Amino acid sequence: MLTLVASTFIVVAGLSLSEAVTICYFGSWAVWRQGAGKYDVEDIDPFLCTHLVYGFAEISTSTWEIEAMEPYNDLCVNYGQCAYSRFTALKDLNPDLKTLLSVGGNSVDGSTFSELSGDASKRKIFVGSAVEMLKTYSFDGLDINWMHPADRDGQPEDKKNYIALLRDLHEALADEDLVLTACVSLEKREVDVAYDVLGLSDAVDFILLSGYNLHGPWDTFTHHHAPLFPHPADTGNNAFLNIDYGVGYWISKGVDKKKLVLGLGTYGTTWTLNNLDDSDYYAYATQAGKPGPYTATLGFLGYNEICEMQHGNDEWTVVRDPDMHEPYTYSAADKTWCGYEDSQSMWRKGQYARSQGLAGTMVWSLETDDFSGSCTGRPYNLIRSMNEGFLNLPFSTPVPPTSASTQTTSGLVTPTCGSETFMPDLYCNKYWQCEGGIPHPRECSEGLVWNSVLFTCTWPSVTDTSHCLMPGQTMTPTESSATSTSETSTKSTTQTSPSTVSISETSAPTSQIPSTAASSLTSTTTTSTTSTPMATTKPILPDCDPALNYFVPHQSCKKYWWCVGGHAVLGSCYGDLVWDQDARVCVSAGQSDPADCSTL
Repeated sequence: MLTLVASTFIVVAGLSLSEAVTICYFGSWAVWRQGAGKYDVEDIDPFLCTHLVYGFAEISTSTWEIEAMEPYNDLCVNYGQCAYSRFTALKDLNPDLKTLLSVGGNSVDGSTFSELSGDASKRKIFVGSAVEMLKTYSFDGLDINWMHPADRDGQPEDKKNYIALLRDLHEALADEDLVLTACVSLEKREVDVAYDVLGLSDAVDFILLSGYNLHGPWDTFTHHHAPLFPHPADTGNNAFLNIDYGVGYWISKGVDKKKLVLGLGTYGTTWTLNNLDDSDYYAYATQAGKPGPYTATLGFLGYNEICEMQHGNDEWTVVRDPDMHEPYTYSAADKTWCGYEDSQSMWRKGQYARSQGLAGTMVWSLETDDFSGSCTGRPYNLIRSMNEGFLNLPFSTPVPPTSASTQTTSGLVTPTCGSETFMPDLYCNKYWQCEGGIPHPRECSEGLVWNSVLFTCTWPSVTDTSHCLMPGQTMTPTESSATSTSETSTKSTTQTSPSTVSISETSAPTSQIPSTAASSLTSTTTTSTTSTPMATTKPILPDCDPALNYFVPHQSCKKYWWCVGGHAVLGSCYGDLVWDQDARVCVSAGQSDPADCSTL
């Protein structure tokens, strides 16, 4: 009999940090969520994960080709929002990033996968179309998210046919130097029914173990959806429904551990308690919890929703069962019970994955973490904690933000929000984000600085840091110059930058731009301004239609504008790449006609 429960972790000393993978799913439908829950490609930190996975694509049951789940959002056709292209363009900011397209999830039912995998001619069509789509939109690989072969609308032969599909894909993708991953269940029952473990291990580059959804409102009792170890009251099949047992069971089947990636969730599952007096594990609950304001799903709350609900609300009780490693919380107001992850449990599970010698961690999903940092004080707090655990870094808890009226950072007075979404800080690795007219302090990941041109955190080598403090600096180059001047002349109490900055923008070509946007592009304008350490000069922006997302060409061939939700975001092409308005991506100079822009 397998003994899989452990009480301590032994860190694997031989694992190189450069080999660790962090695979993060992006639920593209989050762009339609309301208020602070809205999440689009531009909200993704391209340095947070080693692999980003776009969810989801579909399979056509008429042609058996891969197809976009939501063409208007995913593609550029008919002034679509070009999310595929914008997603893979994140590699312009982080060249080490890998971007994958996931097929399946809730967008493809088991019977479709079953029919596809069981027919060699249909597999051939699907594989060819998948390779073509990946290359067209510059993805680095494909993820197959078929969780239940031979179960749930499947056929017994799915177990064999699933491997045939993966082998066909792996052969074709390998020829193009593309990655193949498979997201699978952690549950013992599913492993026995659905997976040829050795065949799966040989056919893919990474196996993503979904260490979540092990319990949920389909049960008539409360339990955590992703317990690391079993609860003392777990008996029968429930004793198998924990991460430690599932990981150990996969390993016992002979899987290559260097291909295993432990998946964790940035969310909680919820029930409505029948009785508030019974609020522990295994409390009787026959109803799912109420939907959250952003995810709007019964029995489910994103961590961002949970954190906001708890913040300053004494109706929520947080419990840490001494026998478990995850918290749960319940509300006296509406009897909601929720088992969820916090930074501590994610850090510990990251440590666990490392102790088992796994390749890394995976998360579902980016948009339900506290991605803005407005609740915990650190953007993507759960994912960062998971990464820190896997990398064997000390656990740290950020200080939650206080009210915006008293909030300061770097010793500066809180700035006033105007029309800008982002404002720089005195310190290069910090910035301010305006949400609903309220400024929130933000901080870049370690080693990165805020880029006021790209409106994201980037490497210092591609960022102007002349007007901010880098680590170890006590004054900016601007301040140093001003101080030197003042020492040889009359002292002044007002500092200015050593030179005047002049920025000129001319109207861009209007081909392939909606008429409402093209008509609003400004003519040649020159502005001159004197800047302080808290001020930046900005070019004249195109007037973007808030109802459409599209690209606007720039005067420089190496730049372009993204019109996203009514805001103009300046993008840049790196190396020898230039912007191609027709393809809406950066391409090599020989592939684009630079007639309508300057190559200087």
